[in-house]
Amino acid sequence: MARTRAAVRGRDQELTALRTALAPDGGRLIVLTGPAGIGRTALLDRVARLLAADGARVLPLRLGTGPDGGGDPYALAALVRAVRERFEQLQESGLSEALSAVAQLRDARGRERGGWTPAVVAALDGLFETVGRRERVALLVDDAHAVAEPAPVLSAARRAGCLVVATCEEGAERGPGLAELLTDADRVMTIGPLADDVALSLVRRAAGARLDESVVTALRTALGPLLGNPGTVLGTLDALRRSGRLVTFEGRLCLSDPAEPVALPADHPLLRRASALGGTAVRLLGAVALLDGLDLDALPPLADILEADPVDCGRGLDLLIEAGVLTAGPDGRISCRCPALAATAAGRFRARRGTALHAALAERLLAGHRRSGGVDPVVLADHVARGGATVRLDDDTVRLLLTMGAAAEQEEPERATLWYSAALRRLPPTGPEHARTLCRLLLLVVRTGRYELLREPLTRYAEHGCAEESVDEIRLAAILLALHSGVPPAERAVRELLDAPFPGRGPTAFSEWWFDRRLAPDPRRHPATDGDTLAGAGAGAGAGAGAGAGAGAGAGAGAGAGAGAGAGAGAGAGVDTQAGAEPRGWAEVTAEAGASAGDGAETPAGGKASVGGGAGDRAGVGARDGTAAGDGTRGGAGRSDLLSAALCGDVAACERVWRSSGGAAPSPELDRLRQAALVADMADVARLVIGADYQVPETGVLGAYHRVVRGYADADWTRAMSAVRELELSPAEDTLARHAARLLAVDMCAARGEFGQAARWLTAATRAPRLAVLRTWARVGLAARKGDDGQAVRVALLAGPRLRRAGLRTGLSILLSRALRIAVLGDDHEGAAELLAEIELLPHEHHVDAQESLLLARGLVHRDPECAREATDLIRERGDLPALMESCLAVARFAPDPRPWLREAHALATRCGAAALLERVREVTRERGVPAPRARGRRDALAVTEQRIIELIGEGLTNRQIALRLRLSEKTVENYLTRLFARTGCRSRVELAAASLTGRLARTPT
Repeated sequence: MARTRAAVRGRDQELTALRTALAPDGGRLIVLTGPAGIGRTALLDRVARLLAADGARVLPLRLGTGPDGGGDPYALAALVRAVRERFEQLQESGLSEALSAVAQLRDARGRERGGWTPAVVAALDGLFETVGRRERVALLVDDAHAVAEPAPVLSAARRAGCLVVATCEEGAERGPGLAELLTDADRVMTIGPLADDVALSLVRRAAGARLDESVVTALRTALGPLLGNPGTVLGTLDALRRSGRLVTFEGRLCLSDPAEPVALPADHPLLRRASALGGTAVRLLGAVALLDGLDLDALPPLADILEADPVDCGRGLDLLIEAGVLTAGPDGRISCRCPALAATAAGRFRARRGTALHAALAERLLAGHRRSGGVDPVVLADHVARGGATVRLDDDTVRLLLTMGAAAEQEEPERATLWYSAALRRLPPTGPEHARTLCRLLLLVVRTGRYELLREPLTRYAEHGCAEESVDEIRLAAILLALHSGVPPAERAVRELLDAPFPGRGPTAFSEWWFDRRLAPDPRRHPATDGDTLAGAGAGAGAGAGAGAGAGAGAGAGAGAGAGAGAGAGAGAGVDTQAGAEPRGWAEVTAEAGASAGDGAETPAGGKASVGGGAGDRAGVGARDGTAAGDGTRGGAGRSDLLSAALCGDVAACERVWRSSGGAAPSPELDRLRQAALVADMADVARLVIGADYQVPETGVLGAYHRVVRGYADADWTRAMSAVRELELSPAEDTLARHAARLLAVDMCAARGEFGQAARWLTAATRAPRLAVLRTWARVGLAARKGDDGQAVRVALLAGPRLRRAGLRTGLSILLSRALRIAVLGDDHEGAAELLAEIELLPHEHHVDAQESLLLARGLVHRDPECAREATDLIRERGDLPALMESCLAVARFAPDPRPWLREAHALATRCGAAALLERVREVTRERGVPAPRARGRRDALAVTEQRIIELIGEGLTNRQIALRLRLSEKTVENYLTRLFARTGCRSRVELAAASLTGRLARTPT
């Protein structure tokens, strides 16, 4: 990795310590050590400027960069070059003679007095005494480790009264010469990593364009402990740029494919260090990277695969750990230093893919255990599960996976998910054990978010079909995968399942609802399936809408009790074996896995339960363990129907199912469910219906869109727009979530005054009926932000009745409420009255959001501040900060004291960066004749500007650049900083930005 030069940031403590160390008169030798890329050179350059400012003569000496290479073990040639380059600046009498004496002796060899002849010592003393005759001289030596014997020259400079500051790489091979230097030094200072926020400020500065937050997050995740190494983080950014991974999208620098891992540059010092250790070490590093970690139990078979001696492999691992390339956890598991290092190392190890390496290890571990035993069953099961379909599984191995999966479901669901997935490869797809295991897998996938594990069962279904009773689960798996990945299945048979209509919801199919098109143009019955493809599906498509849920995979006929411990007896854990039968062989391995249902665990009824439960367990893929039919809680069928209704926008059906399954109405949960359905936030819908069983994904289509929704509602629009861009750049197809994200982007861009961009987002969004209310809401907001309040009100008055008559009522009250606020702001009393009449036509008795809209509408139309206050309290409780911002602004038009309303609206608009709304706040302020919204006089207004200055410092801007951005003078920015330093106790710009990012500075009062 080429050396990256950057300004010194976050090194105030080191610079203060250096000033103190260099202050005394006389010669001093200070050595700065740190890993490659930590910023030693940048810090040395900063020291040079400080010393020059103090009147010292600075003589820089860069070692290891000249033509001499290894032929200059004592750095004499480098010293002669450095003095000659500054000969005119030094201008000392006798300097030419002193320099010539050293030059003539620079090839001296011998080991007298540490390798020096008396003549060389005298020549060096004469040179440094001549150079420092009139002024103090500072010799700054970079990369002292690059020569064999740096100590003699540097010690000679110190003897002559020079200040000497040298850097050397931590972890470099320490010969006698470097050890002598460290021993002779007056002080050795270790340069540690930068704080994360300081390192990221360097990234933003180096990016050359506005950096999307997703890039920052990706770097933080990929680099881990190396993020504080400026050379590493800047080198990685440069590698991303050179590889084409960084693209400019909507004015921001983004990752072209956010899901692709970020890798270290190929010439990173850690990779060079590994290469220097030899071929075995390089292959070991690649293997650890491909395996995502290595347990020592797997080292002997791994050595066999690598065709290396096990002892050499053990020694290679020790050396890699000592070099800081690998790390060993408390449990002895060996991993790469960070994910970015693993990504690069795995890419170099092209002889095998990770799956193939796992498979090879699994085969050897299986063979070894059959011969002599003693293999850790967890290690064995992990490699079998990760080895893919090439691992040959017999009945005993499948029994092991099922047994261990059942034992691990509660404590280690991630592992249990992998083990069940591997067992499915061997189970006959038309057998009962396959159906039970698939049920358990679906439940665990929902808990862990490992939706990619559903691809293999779907591929097997397309090739071999399944039993009729498994169609619900297969269909649910297809819907879960399509929802979370945003990619339609490749197999025609699976596409046909997604093209089937939602049961009881009219002709709409999942594929049309999510992808806005049918996937298989001419659906037909799949010949490999017993009976019709959809036979017994029951609410399978609703579970499908179960989208993120996995909620009731068997809601159709025959759905029985939930998945409790007494769900009923069933077949045993093995392949085609009877319940409770002892596994054939492997007794000692199975015993270590712990007791399981398939091994004969007693049920309350005294029978033996299967690993996946009995036949009745199929109804409980979405139900919690122990839930019995008719106990008043929502089981699999109830959850499926509720999900189907919510995702289809059927509010009346939502309430019917909610009540019939024991839910209270009205309730905050039901209202949140309706709100999530309005904006197509499938992750939130699933979480509300399924509860703790559902893990909201961090990545993928649903994860990114959930961040859009939450960021918008929380007024964190930077985060929300970053997630919008992530969705646009992902390889997924256009889905309902992507279109909904575009509509939210319309509102954010319009509020910020970016009207052209808002119009482009609106054009890109689909006109699908499912998003008709949300689209109209965005259009109304765009018209108002552009200053055309009349057009905004007309759009709402025309669309409202049509949407109501079409049955699209979810969110309609929020749309009409927005338009009414706009009418009040524009003094359109007639339009406000018509909108109130429309809102009063909506049902309110069980709709908290509709009650909120009605309260606000009556408060605004009748100019009732108390009614409006009650409504805004409900909006605040709901957590919709943009709606609260608009409401406060409207109430300020008539409130007896508009100042608190304007302060809150101003603070929220500032938080969102909503320039268009800030202008409306100023208009109302002038109209009401009150001071500009500044809580406690000017101090709050200053706090807003100060916070913005701190944010721009964090982006790496200079005072002059900040002044231009904020339209202030540079002197004003400096005055702000002076006050901030005095008030916060921070001593530098970097410390101020760091304190703000870590929450140590109070934000603007709201």
